[in-house]
Amino acid sequence: MTTEHRDILVRVRYDKGQTGLIYASSPDLKGLLVPRRSFEELEPALSRAITEMYAACGVDVVVEVCGR
Repeated sequence: MTTEHRDILVRVRYDKGQTGLIYASSPDLKGLLVPRRSFEELEPALSRAITEMYAACGVDVVVEVCGR
């Protein structure tokens, strides 16, 4: 059994809402929108959301933060 590996880049945009929530979205992953009160809460929730969105399409991914 051969496992194929390829890198997928998902750019993330952060916006701060009027209520103080921080929103993460992506032009590369349609439908991604993750709101949280802080970046400390946002980062793991964002990784989980990206993983779950790809899993729904049958793709297993490992999320790594490359920069801010």
